[in-house]
Amino acid sequence: MKGFNIAEEAHVAVGLYPISANGLTTLDAVNMEGYSHLSAIITTGAANGADVVVTAYNASDASATSAAVIPFSYYQETTASTDVLGVRVLNSTTALTFDNSATANLMAVVEIDASELTDGLNWVNLTLSGAATTTPVSVVYVLSGARYAGPESPSVIA
Repeated sequence: MKGFNIAEEAHVAVGLYPISANGLTTLDAVNMEGYSHLSAIITTGAANGADVVVTAYNASDASATSAAVIPFSYYQETTASTDVLGVRVLNSTTALTFDNSATANLMAVVEIDASELTDGLNWVNLTLSGAATTTPVSVVYVLSGARYAGPESPSVIA
């Protein structure tokens, strides 16, 4: 087989099942201890007059102990309902804003390397803010570069 077999060479977890977001939504925290990279695939639905802002935090545990906002890179699709991501953006302002106020069905991929995390702080958490009560949002985590890869890898979320 050629290519990337996600089930065997990565770990997939849901950070947020599709919901109608409301204000601030905290996603499931993810433990990157056994992985070198995290990709978070974020989708939004109907345009509704409110932007969705994504922020990433690095912490020592799933409860966000000693949490600190961290920068990340992302690729964003800004034309409704397409599969074409834009150029890589290094997010030095520590937030990604979906212009969901006028455009429906957007997607972005947030990229975080374990080497970018503070030593000893293996947990990453994302928050979504600014969303209106009717903003449909979902997030899927794909962890790669496993220390011990296999199709039955242990849970990484809390």
